[in-house]
Amino acid sequence: MKNLTLRLTAFFTATVIALSFAACGSSSSTFSYDPGELVNDGFYTMSEIYANLDSTESVVFVIRHAERSSDYSQSAQLTSEGKKQAKYVGTTLIDSNVTAYYAYSGFVRTMQTVAGIADGRDEKCDAKVLDGLDGNWFVKDTTKFEEYRNSYGGGWTVVSKYAYLGEFADAFYTLADRAEEFVNNQVLPNVQGQKLSIMATHDTFLVPFLVYATSGTVDVKQYETGRWLNYLAGVAIILKNDGSIRYLPAKGLNKGQM
Repeated sequence: MKNLTLRLTAFFTATVIALSFAACGSSSSTFSYDPGELVNDGFYTMSEIYANLDSTESVVFVIRHAERSSDYSQSAQLTSEGKKQAKYVGTTLIDSNVTAYYAYSGFVRTMQTVAGIADGRDEKCDAKVLDGLDGNWFVKDTTKFEEYRNSYGGGWTVVSKYAYLGEFADAFYTLADRAEEFVNNQVLPNVQGQKLSIMATHDTFLVPFLVYATSGTVDVKQYETGRWLNYLAGVAIILKNDGSIRYLPAKGLNKGQM
């Protein structure tokens, strides 16, 4: 535990971004990130991040839903394995002194994900739908996005090239501006006073957000390496009482990539 604490402390020191809780989009998006200080696939487990918070810190886990069926629609449900995955993650975050805040995108699979995590934590899930958790949060022009998706090998390729390379700019918002808008307008107003918050969203939201949060050093470059974000993986937003924010790539399962 001492080594983990030292490693997390070193990583935090390298990745601190000072953002004001009152500011909207005024923070810098440039910061240092050294993947050499990370272990395994570059993601910390949600449980170790939560366990190593100090008394002045809270965390918001913004994660992909658990394993879903082959249906992509809003009503698509988790598989039986996905339900087990979500409950398992909840068991790794048990804390009898803390009731978590839950939010989801409005899709059935994200609702089932936070409900499963709450079940694993043995608490009621009174979840809120947040518009910002929609998978198209970074998409500015849906028609253009659909055109590119149909022409360039699917949404995973288009989204990852946008996030890492800045391609297809006419279909998407500016990455840093849109990411900071999410944090300032969607996250911060809803998690005040919460030690632990869990938000379930979609891979097409999280790949750009993860690239922003890690300055592009975590590999989910589907267009180049074939890697994509795993279920129940995403970003830990760590909030300090002084108003500063720092980010860590987070995973609920053994792997952050698939």
